[in-house]
Amino acid sequence: MNQEETLQSLTNALFESATEGIILSNPLGEIIKINPSAERMFRYEHDELLGQKVEILVPKRVVGKHEGYRADFNAHPKARSMGMGMDLYAVRKDKTEFPVEISLSYFQRNNENYVISFIIDITHRKKAEDEILSAKTHLELYAEQLKLSNKELEQFAYVASHDLQEPLRKIQAFGDRIKSKEGNALTETGKDYLDRMLNAASRMQNLINALLSFSRVSSQAKPFKKIDLAQVMKDILYDLEIAIENSHAEIQVAPLPWIEADETQMWQLFQNLISNALKFHKEGAAPKLSISCEEISCLPGSKRKCVQIIIVDNGIGFDEKYAEKIFNIFQRLESANYKGTGVGLAICKKIVQRHGGEIVAKSVPGHGSEFIVTLPMVQSDFLVTEKNQLSEND
Repeated sequence: MNQEETLQSLTNALFESATEGIILSNPLGEIIKINPSAERMFRYEHDELLGQKVEILVPKRVVGKHEGYRADFNAHPKARSMGMGMDLYAVRKDKTEFPVEISLSYFQRNNENYVISFIIDITHRKKAEDEILSAKTHLELYAEQLKLSNKELEQFAYVASHDLQEPLRKIQAFGDRIKSKEGNALTETGKDYLDRMLNAASRMQNLINALLSFSRVSSQAKPFKKIDLAQVMKDILYDLEIAIENSHAEIQVAPLPWIEADETQMWQLFQNLISNALKFHKEGAAPKLSISCEEISCLPGSKRKCVQIIIVDNGIGFDEKYAEKIFNIFQRLESANYKGTGVGLAICKKIVQRHGGEIVAKSVPGHGSEFIVTLPMVQSDFLVTEKNQLSEND
């Protein structure tokens, strides 16, 4: 067998064994050769297609357009993919349709153009794409509903808190008047009842203020900008100077980077965490805090950088089975010896989530706690736009 025969044999073998459907047609659009993959794809016997126009494999609704495409290809032949950006369908012998990808090439014989069509059945891929698209649509709808629901909840919390303020102020005002002007006329039991009422009103006022603070994380959010976390931390420690001195706290702070964030909320986030560490110290032991920093990839293999800020204390700690529960609003695990509303950590979580990060807590009762805050160093365009739109709309 000479070289030409060997090449012809290899070409025939390639044609016969190709996983793509391959159809050869003459200048009149008549099928002159079809490979086994195409026979299986269209469910025809080989001889049933020979001599037929290629339009037999095209849905009737597009036969006229297909003839025009074929004429255009013959007039200007070059390798190309058909229907770029379009959904293409073919027809089997039983008249069922299925989605396909088609690429065209040609060869010349006796100055006439013969067309080679390479066809791939993409039914499974199309189904997967449709499922992904449907899931994406449902997810976007759910996200929109969730955003609307969150906004309504925030508005409700804000309005409800304001509406509760006025009657509460009246309770406190008239209670104070009774105590100052009519206090001597009250029995000891009456005075006790009045004190309890005023204490309850004071606690209610603190809860309302905490609820307002929680709702303002979104309702009064500011656009992100490049900020120096080291300076934010310095300002926080300056503001907490008296509490630090009174508790004889030791605080070590590692160098901190610049990030893109809402500066006011970063101050609120770390001020809450450090205040908690100072507050929940063990009796008879001065608080010790370590604030360290590590730069990491936001996702495995991602080039996008995040910063992890780790705050470790030697305080009373908590059972780790409550590690997620402590971030719920109005959730308090500590005893009545420590004042608070149980909103501080909920605010921290909401701030971190607004910045596209996460916050986790680790602890052992009696052996201190560790809070790990992970934040993107540079916000993505989507995140900045989305969050700033939320800010502007609220």
